[in-house]
This record gives sequence, structure tokens and C-alpha cells, in this order.
Amino acid sequence: MLGGALCKQAPELNTAAGYGTSPYMLYSGWDGEGDFFYSMEILYGGIPGRPIGDGMDGHSWWPLFENIPTEYLEAYYPLRIDGYTTVTDSGGPGLHRGGNGVEKRYVYLEPGEVSIHDDRWLTPPWGVLGGLPGRRSTKLLQRADGTEEVLPSKCDYVKVEAGDMLVYRTAGGGGWKDRLERPVETVARDVSFGLVSRAFDFGAPLEDVIANCKAETGLEPPTPAKPLRWAPLESGEDALARVRAGDSV
Repeated sequence: MLGGALCKQAPELNTAAGYGTSPYMLYSGWDGEGDFFYSMEILYGGIPGRPIGDGMDGHSWWPLFENIPTEYLEAYYPLRIDGYTTVTDSGGPGLHRGGNGVEKRYVYLEPGEVSIHDDRWLTPPWGVLGGLPGRRSTKLLQRADGTEEVLPSKCDYVKVEAGDMLVYRTAGGGGWKDRLERPVETVARDVSFGLVSRAFDFGAPLEDVIANCKAETGLEPPTPAKPLRWAPLESGEDALARVRAGDSV
């Protein structure tokens, strides 16, 4: 907010919004041998688009922070990490795009309690100067019995059982300036790295388009074409099989 106020007179020096405060996950309990365990991990998210370039993906606000290696977590705690990746398209589009958030999947191997502290679950990280907002954070607890529970961004003493999995997604950063000014080769690089999806949006599935045609356009939907005998819509093998079966339609 201070940045927005200070940049009223120099908008080109402004940055978009980031993923909020440092997100973390706590997991504690007693293992099968009666020993107490307590794990805390800070996660990272999307740095905002800036005048000097793109926001960084899955980065810490603090320069010396590092993620905990999966090998360490799995060796010293009753945890299994089933996935740790960028959240494609979570950074806001712009001339300088916002950084992507991250997704980490924690599988708990012992009963215990989980606490979460995160931000950006309600308001998306905004873009500036024509840049678009990034995606919000989400926390989904998938129980071993097949049920699911959406967790708030700040919660304590959430009981988990062996086999439960927490899908922890952090927010991205907002974009800086108009996305249509972004060089094509830069977009292609982002797509090749899996940071951005292919830039085609064909809208709803054709079945939905046809079902909603009258309500949305005021016109009746077209009638799908029916294959004719020997028509290109029917393969030669199918036509030959039908004729041999005695179908004279």
C-alpha cells in the first residue's frame, strides 16, 4: 500500500502485488515409537512484476531463506513429499509477468496436528499499469478415506491421520504493464518451461456451447450433420463392413 501511495507521482517505478507474507506449514505429533516430532517449513510464492523485469517464481521475500530438501524432510520426519512444482499460470500476465506460486503435496505418515499461516486467499495479488492479477492461494486436505476439506489460510490444530495429504498452493504475483507488449519469444520460453500454458482459450466445450446457444445468442443451435452413405465422415472400412452386413440404408 505504501508503494502504491509513493508511486502516484512515478507510476513507472511501481510494482504489482506479491504473494503476501511468508507462508508456512507446521506438523507435530507422536510417532509409533513414542517420540515427539515437530516440523516447520516456510514456503514461497510469486514475486510481483517489476519495472526491471519479471517477478521470480517460487521465491522468498528474504534473500537468505532456502527451502528444506525433500530428502531431509522424509529422513527426519514422518512425511512423504508427493510433489513440488510451480503452479502454471498463477503469475499475472504483463509486459513483465508476475512470478508463479508453488504447489507442495505433503503426505502425513503418522497421526498429528497441522497449522497453516498464509495470505492471499481472498483478494488476488493485483497487477499495475495494465498488468493482470495473479492467482490466489489454496489449501486442500485430501483425507485417506477419500473425503476432502478446504482449509482456511490461517488455521491451527487441524488433526490429520496417516495417509492424509495436504495440497498446499501459494499465490502468484501480479503483472506489470500490458501483457500484449510482451515479446513473443519470451512467451514461447515461458510455455516451454511450463510456467505459462499455451495461449489459446477456446471457451466452453462444444456440448455446453450448443446447450446454451439459444439463451446466449437468441438463435437455435445448428443440427449436427449425419453421416451419409459413402460420405467422408464415414471411414471406408466402416462402409464396407456395413454393406457386407446387408445394410441398404
